[in-house]
Amino acid sequence: MRKQLLPKLLLWVGIPALLITSCVDDRYLTEASPIPDQSFVEEFDTVSMAAGRGWRFVNKSNPKGTNIWQQGGEVAPWFAPFSSNGSYAGFIGADYTSTSAAAGLINNWLISPPVTMQNGDKIVFYTRALHYDDRAGDSTDYGNRLQLRANTTNDGLNIGEGLESGDFTSALLDINPSYEMSSVVAPVPTAYPTNWTRFEATIYGLSKPVRGRFAFRYLVEGAGFNGLGSGIAIDQVTYTSVRN
Repeated sequence: MRKQLLPKLLLWVGIPALLITSCVDDRYLTEASPIPDQSFVEEFDTVSMAAGRGWRFVNKSNPKGTNIWQQGGEVAPWFAPFSSNGSYAGFIGADYTSTSAAAGLINNWLISPPVTMQNGDKIVFYTRALHYDDRAGDSTDYGNRLQLRANTTNDGLNIGEGLESGDFTSALLDINPSYEMSSVVAPVPTAYPTNWTRFEATIYGLSKPVRGRFAFRYLVEGAGFNGLGSGIAIDQVTYTSVRN
């Protein structure tokens, strides 16, 4: 009798233990941790503070000029910012002196801090072009262009050379790729805006969240002091994460 009782006793003890174990929530072992909110707003009230927050400025123009992304108001004639939280000009800009040529290649990059990207994340910003008076007394923007690109491979700064884009292979937006020029007397709606204008782009095509960067690329072919390009400004960049 004792030999038969012991296996039955072990069976009855084991069943509750098995039931308890099966009720334990172990989904955390297979589910990815929620991505912390990556949202931020950059006002560019000072370029130095933006650099301290991880923004990087890389001029790959050919031939390279003296211009870097600079504080709005440091080089005349600039204009009022879209938004400012202080006494500074409150935006960031680059101009035709990005190249030293009469008609060379402007390829000037403004690169964001590293950010964990997910499909549906949004980038919103405001931009406008700089008008210069021409010989006829009119005012024109001389055909500016801006790309918004993303590096969804890594959080590095590889932007390639010339017209290459390095690791920033994801094209999110291209403003005025045909280099149309707008003037006061002959405005062109499809040209680069000459008043502060809102643009929006959405991160897409990812199989999973990735650590990367996005970048604004001031890109003008045939640009310089006797070619295309006047200058462009960027203000109030907002990165908004999707809800997990």
